Amino acid sequence: MDERRFRLLWGFRHVSRCDRHSLWLENAPVANATNLRIALGVSPLAMPREACAETPEYLCWLRSRLDGDRCGNAPWLDGQTTEQILGASEMLGAILEHGHKVAVTKLNPAQTEEATDIGFSIYREGPLAIEEALNSIRQASSAMAVQAGPLAYYGSLFDWLDRRSNAIDPGPIKDLLRDHIVKHSAVEQGAIVLGVKITERRFHTIYSLSVEVGIRRLRLARLLKRLGQIPSSATDVESGNMIFEAAKILPLIEAFKTAVPLQDVPEYLGATKRQVETLYSAGVVKPLIPRTSRGSVRQVVFARQHLDGILAKLGALPELAANAGAKFHSISYACQRGAGPFKDIFVDILEGRIPSFRHPEKTGVRAIYVDVNAIIEMKS
Repeated sequence: MDERRFRLLWGFRHVSRCDRHSLWLENAPVANATNLRIALGVSPLAMPREACAETPEYLCWLRSRLDGDRCGNAPWLDGQTTEQILGASEMLGAILEHGHKVAVTKLNPAQTEEATDIGFSIYREGPLAIEEALNSIRQASSAMAVQAGPLAYYGSLFDWLDRRSNAIDPGPIKDLLRDHIVKHSAVEQGAIVLGVKITERRFHTIYSLSVEVGIRRLRLARLLKRLGQIPSSATDVESGNMIFEAAKILPLIEAFKTAVPLQDVPEYLGATKRQVETLYSAGVVKPLIPRTSRGSVRQVVFARQHLDGILAKLGALPELAANAGAKFHSISYACQRGAGPFKDIFVDILEGRIPSFRHPEKTGVRAIYVDVNAIIEMKS
């Protein structure tokens, strides 16, 4: 067997050298020949060309796989065919090494070997390492417009998976790239990406978001700047090229559309105007637009969900019994009688540090009743 003229390993397109002697393989002038004499035709054997001394990592792995050894340090490769692993490795390495428009079939043997080895060092590490490589590929793209498609961002890798790999299953690299596209691009619901229909939209551009929420684009851009989702210095072009995670941005805009203005919060919380101003200044009641953001002073509004959360905590207080006696008073009365600043008492009640009760005939802050003397004793 050691004297055979052709080794199984040499039959792979990605193998360009003899792993034992580190010599480059030569293409036979006569293709599909059954023996060496016919394959060479009238051409004598060329002088052996010595390759670099170090054997590529993927070539060592391939030899071990053909010998029947399991690659214990790369278990995720065991469920894939050799062709899938080598093909995905070559494409990843070629894109990273030669750019988005690389034509892998035009690479010389040394370049093919280098690209495959680079890609294999990433691919063997599994999905997380591949995702990092896809991040690098996307960031290296020259595409600037938000309308740019996957071909512009992933180049020959997407082209290979979208069209040229239809005859042969390319393996999990196709699913990984699809997930990366959906995760980082504003793919519309119902769009077909690498053969699969996307059933849920994960990202929006400012244009698609404008249509979704029914707010004109320029007004929406100003709103997103106030909400801190777009840098205040961003131009219209920069804003148009941004994408927003649907699961986060849609609830935020809905919260703004249904927000409660500052002047209506006292009635909403069942509190006095002075009490709300105190809680607002102390940051207990937080505005939807951060106080440090541009435009926050002119339009102070509060998300209903935030206010409802406070009311829910107050509504969960035990009900004040009818025979509780005269020692229980409202939180306003307690603060006036030396229990402490309203802000501190209110926060302690929300956090459960002060025993308190809810008056059955009142709602919100005005429904809070406490034992003034018990608080004073506890504080002292």
